[in-house]
Amino acid sequence: ELLFESTDMRNFQLRFKLVPRNNTESTSINSIINVFKRSMLPRKRVDKVFKVGTEGVQNGFISVPDLCRVSFMKAGEEHPNLPKFKMCAITQVDVNYTPDGTYATYHDGQPVAIELSLNFQETKLVFSEDIEAGF
Repeated sequence: ELLFESTDMRNFQLRFKLVPRNNTESTSINSIINVFKRSMLPRKRVDKVFKVGTEGVQNGFISVPDLCRVSFMKAGEEHPNLPKFKMCAITQVDVNYTPDGTYATYHDGQPVAIELSLNFQETKLVFSEDIEAGF
């Protein structure tokens, strides 16, 4: 008991190198990045949370950012040998447009490669029993 101070929520980072091969993939990559950026941030309106009709009340609060479930998959199921996570909040989104150390774009201006780094924090504590259960 003397050695135990507190527990912290688990944090982890995932990093992806995204390399578009055509215009369609470039558009998809930009959409993916925008989804993560939006999901990390709060919203100005809370009408979906409070279901209140007055504009003043809706604009007087901010809503919490989205939560997400992170899973490593194998053949349509969660991978049995990789970590499992509880519901997470995205705490940081970093986009590196020069992952190879040099700025390069296609003729339309889309970067040749993009590195997307996502930091997550679990929203529930992980206990010893959770690790035994596969978390």
